[in-house]
Amino acid sequence: MLDAVQAIGVGLLLGFGPLALGATEEWSIFFIEEGVVLLFLIWALRGFIGGGVEFAVRPLLVPMVLFAALVGAQLLLHRTAYWYATWQKALLWTAYGALFFLTAQCFRSGVWLRRLGVALTTFGFPLAMFAILQKFAGNGKIYWVLTNQAAAEFFGPYANHSHYAGLMEMLIAFPLVLSMMADTAPALRVLFSFAALIMGSSIFLSKSRGGVIAFIIELAVLTMVFAQGQQRATRLRLWAGLALLLIACVLLVRPHGLWGRFAEVSNRAEKARDENRLTMLEDSLRLVRARPLLGWGFGTFSAVYPQYRSFYTELMVNAAHDDFLEVTVETGLVGLGLAVAFIYLLYRNGLRAARNWRRDPRAGMALAALVGCTGLLVHSFSDFNLQVPANAALFFALCAVATAGSAPEEWPRPRIKTAAEIAVRA
Repeated sequence: MLDAVQAIGVGLLLGFGPLALGATEEWSIFFIEEGVVLLFLIWALRGFIGGGVEFAVRPLLVPMVLFAALVGAQLLLHRTAYWYATWQKALLWTAYGALFFLTAQCFRSGVWLRRLGVALTTFGFPLAMFAILQKFAGNGKIYWVLTNQAAAEFFGPYANHSHYAGLMEMLIAFPLVLSMMADTAPALRVLFSFAALIMGSSIFLSKSRGGVIAFIIELAVLTMVFAQGQQRATRLRLWAGLALLLIACVLLVRPHGLWGRFAEVSNRAEKARDENRLTMLEDSLRLVRARPLLGWGFGTFSAVYPQYRSFYTELMVNAAHDDFLEVTVETGLVGLGLAVAFIYLLYRNGLRAARNWRRDPRAGMALAALVGCTGLLVHSFSDFNLQVPANAALFFALCAVATAGSAPEEWPRPRIKTAAEIAVRA
């Protein structure tokens, strides 16, 4: 019973963030942090009732713990330009780490992992439908009632259209993989394919250039994985199917202005904004050179950037528009190295877990999660999706799913004994 409660709780928490404007406001961040604490207590209670706490270990925990130690050192040694900002972001990222751990405990079996994939599809499809409806029948407000205070263009429940695209990049991989698995019924294949079509179309309609590029790369990666071991004619059909899906996504919604955002010839304001982004990258590199080893402090980018900013703006620059560069500014080359180690372990173990993905539900969902993470990581080179709590929480949960089947089943799982067992043994 508690297993189901915990799994449902994780799913509800992952769904809450996107609906709450990406969980970018203080009240929604508090809800996520306290929700993780509650789920962790349920996990501990389940272990106590069951006679001991048994937990699955993921290789990704090593760089995560080392990164936490780095941030802890910044706090304890006061090696941060803004102690409170580092403390607040450390609490939030601790919640992400706990969510990663809880997801690894809840979704071990193929049955529960497949349920999670179906649940994410069931969540993403109506969300994409809502975003499209709001685009064409909206009144310029989020949910028809909330005025967008951000400088960027909003889409769906997100104040920034690129962050909506980042969410869909992670979700769309699940209906795509489910539609190609061997044990999926023909009728369900059609439903999953239609859900993927709508979700992909909403990415194009959001007019996020980074989102469109990441989505195309996701499709290419998934097609190459599917084509492995297939005959030449089958591979050609797969590539043709990829091209038809992209064309269908564009023709379905006909996103006005998307190609203009890529060309950037007639839109002077957009061109100036992109020039400012390039300048921000150059300024950020100057920040890295000033403190290359341990950085300025986790979560301090918006506080330290103004003293190195080389252009005028009335707006607060709250992110570097490049997650990899921002983590280097805040935690130095040491933090970047740990992030690279995390990504390396993610793909090494994720690819191992995704073997036989067409017939094994655990492997299939691992592949979907890995493809979703790939899309967000590609997008992170030109945006800051990992600074949005809803997207970051889902990303770390998918990292746990991607490595769910990487460890051999015969490995012994660590187990914490209860006080009663310790007393009896004594």
